Amino acid sequence: MSMVLGLVLILGLAACGGGNSGNESSMNDGSANENSSDKTSESSGEYDAEAAQATYEANCLSCHGENLQGKVGPGLTAVGSSYSKDEILNIIQNGKGQMPGNILRGDTEKEENVAKWLADMK
Repeated sequence: MSMVLGLVLILGLAACGGGNSGNESSMNDGSANENSSDKTSESSGEYDAEAAQATYEANCLSCHGENLQGKVGPGLTAVGSSYSKDEILNIIQNGKGQMPGNILRGDTEKEENVAKWLADMK
């Protein structure tokens, strides 16, 4: 039983990633658009903030923190300043660095909603 519990713990920690300093600047590896001023002025579109927050709390909070401040994964408090909605959506779907892809198990409605919500974090 303790071996199974240990394996579950190891797999859970591996899924959350690691090795990042805990701030959103560590997410920027140069793959984001160089003209970030265009991104900050773009609207990410309409979204359901309450549903996005609930999705975040259920799927992202353990790695990115209760207040988007970062934990094992980088902080997301100003992620919209570095990444567009489409770039965030790509990360949610395909992963990046230590973050695995398919976090929302292909629920495109939730993926789009959370990406728009996060893109407004500037």
